Amino acid sequence: KKMAEACAEIILHVERDQLAHTHDCDPKLIWETLARVHRARGLGTRMALWRKLLTATKEVTESMSSWI
Repeated sequence: KKMAEACAEIILHVERDQLAHTHDCDPKLIWETLARVHRARGLGTRMALWRKLLTATKEVTESMSSWI
């Protein structure tokens, strides 16, 4: 019963064009499918993440262990 309620809750909160990804009966599978569909994974995303990594700087007030 709880799984059915969880599925219903997810389905009620997705937009109409996303309903095609909600045909499973398992709410965990529905959630993982929606996450996989909406995860950014293009070249632009990779380049932005590399740029963020390579230009990261430690603030003066941060300790080295917390920055790492």
